[in-house]
Amino acid sequence: MTDYKKLQRLLDVRKHAEQRCAVDLAHARDAVREAEKTLERMREQRADLEAELARAGGDSVGRMKTLRLLIDQVDNGIHNAMSVRALAAATEAERLQALEKASQDRELVEKIVQPRKERARAAERQTEQKAIDELNMQRYRAGEG
Repeated sequence: MTDYKKLQRLLDVRKHAEQRCAVDLAHARDAVREAEKTLERMREQRADLEAELARAGGDSVGRMKTLRLLIDQVDNGIHNAMSVRALAAATEAERLQALEKASQDRELVEKIVQPRKERARAAERQTEQKAIDELNMQRYRAGEG
């Protein structure tokens, strides 16, 4: 296998790695969006419970305790959702760095491959032209003889 073909295979591997990193980043961004949606829903739920607690000012003590308990549970859920969002954001940042590194690696290999690719094509064209010239020369000689 020629040097150029080996480098081309390496470039293909680098491109594939970059694509994988891009997919991983997209998944990480989806996770961040989902975590933010969940957090927003929980905050809305807490606001609804707070409003219901305010309206229930004259209701039974049991109902008010139940609402406070629900608010505490939602607060715990909000805390957990914030942790999940923070982890998702950190993962997104890691995936972005991995994509940037993969892109740099691919670009580096491309810079090496491109000139060699051009030299290989030039050599192929030269070989083809030489074969055509030899064929034409044989035809010319055959016509003279």
